[in-house]
Amino acid sequence: MDTNSKRIHYFHADASALGGVLTRPVNEIIPLQAPLSLSPAGGHAAASANGGDFPFPEIIKFDTASTQVSGSLSPKPGHGWTTVVTAVVEGLNVLNVVTADRVVAQISTDHPLEGYDPIVTFLGTEIDGLKIGGSPVDVDFDLGICDQGKPGTYPSGPCVSDKAFLSRAAEQYRYMNDPANLPRWVTDRTIPDWIKQRYVWNSAQVAVKGSVVCSLVKGTNGQFGGRPFANVCDVPNFGRVFLGELLVDCKSYRLTMIRLELGCLADGDSRCATANINGHTQP
Repeated sequence: MDTNSKRIHYFHADASALGGVLTRPVNEIIPLQAPLSLSPAGGHAAASANGGDFPFPEIIKFDTASTQVSGSLSPKPGHGWTTVVTAVVEGLNVLNVVTADRVVAQISTDHPLEGYDPIVTFLGTEIDGLKIGGSPVDVDFDLGICDQGKPGTYPSGPCVSDKAFLSRAAEQYRYMNDPANLPRWVTDRTIPDWIKQRYVWNSAQVAVKGSVVCSLVKGTNGQFGGRPFANVCDVPNFGRVFLGELLVDCKSYRLTMIRLELGCLADGDSRCATANINGHTQP
């Protein structure tokens, strides 16, 4: 903590490796794995979990999970308060349909000494060894979706109000709703109603809500038993897989690397490698 600073920064970051809820075959909460929050004063903390202790191995299992949070005043001249949050899951296996060797969500922010809006980066975020139905699926990332202005310069306003960011997010919605963007191997080229209903871009609504749901994933490469819609994989007799889902609002970024809407032998909603970051400077 810099006691000579004219301003004080309240840090905010939290992470969890795995969590959710099941409604079938059992109606149970999936307990959070390695949940962690950063003190408003900053500092550093870490947590871990062993997959051998997880209560639903027949549905979801993993080898190891870990989270880290840290926050401090940067020693670099001209830089402000830096925050980093990381969530990692290794050896993920969901019903032997969705598997991944390593899933990492990582967000870092740099809040300015003067001003309020941070530089945000997602370096270190990755999904390694993803398979759906045993078929390898490569993930195409756009880690710069929240970039504002010139590299290394602090933005002049919140990301959710930035025209370039809003344009990139709107393009993701348009891409998902265009059947021409489905790969050649997909025979059913109709866009499901749930895509049309959820992913409708409305600039006026975004302005009122002050938040945007988008993704760090532009698309996937690799044929599997289902259909890909940008960052979403619709898998028959299993459910929906959402990759790199990012919720941006006026002051925070919430990243979930794999979100599952299960609709098969097991029903429920599960989230893998979630990181949330924020922060407030006064005055």
